[in-house]
Amino acid sequence: MFRVSMVALIGGLLVASGGLVGQDAKKDDAKPGKKDEPAGKVKGTLPPNWGKIGLTDDQKQEVYKVQTKYNGEIEKLEGKIKELKTARDKEMRAVLTADQKKTLQDLFSKKGG
Repeated sequence: MFRVSMVALIGGLLVASGGLVGQDAKKDDAKPGKKDEPAGKVKGTLPPNWGKIGLTDDQKQEVYKVQTKYNGEIEKLEGKIKELKTARDKEMRAVLTADQKKTLQDLFSKKGG
């Protein structure tokens, strides 16, 4: 049940972030012929298919502002999730005997190679 909850939480965080994880904010700057944006405009990326629904420039700016509002907190939560998973894995491995740890390591080595 815990695993399902964690997967749901992570999935929700990714959806809420608008898929911005790992995207380079400067990639639009490399486009030739792109005019400089007026001061005060927020840059961002629309969620999938949002560019196809006829948003006005003002609506796009509001979406970008909402993303900016939440993205920092989402990144903090993703970091906390990573920390919790590391602590969980460490505690789970502490339950194992030395032979079980070795067997588990061997299994992971075979899977990866």
